[in-house]
Amino acid sequence: MGYRRTPEELAAVRATLADVEFVGGESLSVDFLTRPDVVRDILPAELDPGAEPRVTVQVSRWRSSCVGDFAASAVYVSASHRGVAGDYVLTMWMDDDVPLLFGRDLYGEPKKIGTSTLWRNDGHMTGVLERHGTRLVEIEADLGPDRGPTEVVGRNFNVKYELCPGGDALAGPPTLMMAEFAQRTTLVRKGPAVLRLTGTVHDPLDDLEVLELRDAVYVETGMKATCVPLGPMDPDAFLPLALGRSDHWPALATARLPG
Repeated sequence: MGYRRTPEELAAVRATLADVEFVGGESLSVDFLTRPDVVRDILPAELDPGAEPRVTVQVSRWRSSCVGDFAASAVYVSASHRGVAGDYVLTMWMDDDVPLLFGRDLYGEPKKIGTSTLWRNDGHMTGVLERHGTRLVEIEADLGPDRGPTEVVGRNFNVKYELCPGGDALAGPPTLMMAEFAQRTTLVRKGPAVLRLTGTVHDPLDDLEVLELRDAVYVETGMKATCVPLGPMDPDAFLPLALGRSDHWPALATARLPG
């Protein structure tokens, strides 16, 4: 195993990435409706808003066939592309760099490092995301009985892009990506939820106004993942959203060279 992969290693990588699975998943999520203008503002121009201005907040943990075990949180926005419904991934947090690099490099997912935790006490469940000492997400739910197994296909829209070093442009057109997740869910429980979102200059979750909160959903699930490019995007239009996916670098200055 060296810095230059052998033909055998390349074949093993291709075989692994051709059969990506995330298994043993536990996910606590909650939907809410926000203002339609908020949704339009945070979606790329190439995506249409979904049937309703829905945002989904999720805290989860997983095992995998390719990135080890990890815990994660994410915020999704209902969207569609040429009539195909899915969710635009607004932001994501991983607890380790391995799933972060996989999702960012291969699928274009907007990932950062954060600590996600799930606690369950009989029918009560809590999901928490913390980053740099701030509790950004807290979901509390009182769950009802299991509703039985289901099989669904989920679709996520992401964007692969490269920033120019000066941050004033993208290095070529970004690519709109669509990931599909064929899920086999063995347990589904729903119930009333409390959602607390805290914003920072780097993670402005408080921009997402909650108008109508829906029940929380807890699932135990596994899924096969695939991803395909859908086409090029307008680089100038996407630049403000690309910079919004990163931390706000001007707020991170700790020192300057003497004048």
